[in-house]
Amino acid sequence: MKRLTPVLLMLIGVLTISCAPPYPINPEPEPITSASVPASSSAPVLSPTTLPKPVPTLNLEDYNGGFFSIKKPVGWNLVTAGSGSTFAFCIKDREHPTNQIFYFNELGPVYLAEEQKTIDKNYMGMGGYLPSWFEMPVVNPLTPENFLSKFELIAETGIARKFMQNFPELKNIEIISVAEEESPLPGGKTKTIRALFRQGGDLGEGLFYITVAPLIPLTGFAWGGIGFGYVIIGITSVKSDFRYFQETLTQSLRSLNISQSYIDNCLKQQQQALGILKAGNTLSETSDIIMASWEDRNRVDDITSEKRSDAMLGNERVYNPDTGTVYEVPLDFYEYYNLHRERYNMNNLQALPDADWNLWTAPTESGGAIN
Repeated sequence: MKRLTPVLLMLIGVLTISCAPPYPINPEPEPITSASVPASSSAPVLSPTTLPKPVPTLNLEDYNGGFFSIKKPVGWNLVTAGSGSTFAFCIKDREHPTNQIFYFNELGPVYLAEEQKTIDKNYMGMGGYLPSWFEMPVVNPLTPENFLSKFELIAETGIARKFMQNFPELKNIEIISVAEEESPLPGGKTKTIRALFRQGGDLGEGLFYITVAPLIPLTGFAWGGIGFGYVIIGITSVKSDFRYFQETLTQSLRSLNISQSYIDNCLKQQQQALGILKAGNTLSETSDIIMASWEDRNRVDDITSEKRSDAMLGNERVYNPDTGTVYEVPLDFYEYYNLHRERYNMNNLQALPDADWNLWTAPTESGGAIN
């Protein structure tokens, strides 16, 4: 048999490299794939690697709503609802409804106790009429956090769907942090809340400014035991994008301007409609509060947010201590990997330290890059 020349050997090497799989795995033992792992095995199967996601950007454009103007994200839809004291708007991304800005000057009423709902139902049984808000949930105790947690139940009611098209859903709320603020209403409670949620199939993150207060019935008023949410503001986006979008979303909130002619008309029709009269100032002030809450946030809350998002998505993270690269992998991957490191070329991966802010907030790569 003839000996291979050095040139031919080089060509064979080039062909071998060009035909290599997209993510090489040690030839000994056999690669871990769905075909090679017995059905009874718990070995994780990783998908092929994907390129790192580019840093997202968000630009604003002028929007003229007639009696108001605002700078909104380019290409996002804007809907309004109500008037005067019930004025509300929602600006939403067409492709990802989790990307949104919303403002409700007044939202409710909600029940303060289950007993009041029972009273209303019994009243109907005696020939009376149910109030239009009978579908609304019980928020007990009436706090901004509980109001936010019940938001998805509010969104499911007929009264909410009738009030606003594409009412924000905010499902499966997971509260990360809460900051108490000065309430603009006597007897009210106001807080800025950071939370995770689900909407439109995406995992989202947002900052919410919410005031709640019980309704004090007037003499002769038939209904009691209810309360409202006031000045409800939210800026949200897909979880991975929120750190990049929050500043621009806050700038959009701050830019709302209500025309003086509309304010004058509200004064003539309803003297107590203070919300719309001050909506521009309110959003300017609260946008500063929202921005400050983000800038002054605790790093522990950032880590908590990442850990809870992993739990909601069924993921976990590992990292390469030599490169600092963080990988997103299926839940329980590391437990299997740690027992079978010899099966991987990249056999030095570690679980993320609980308190390492830099690693927990670092961009992640697909687990398919692990080989």
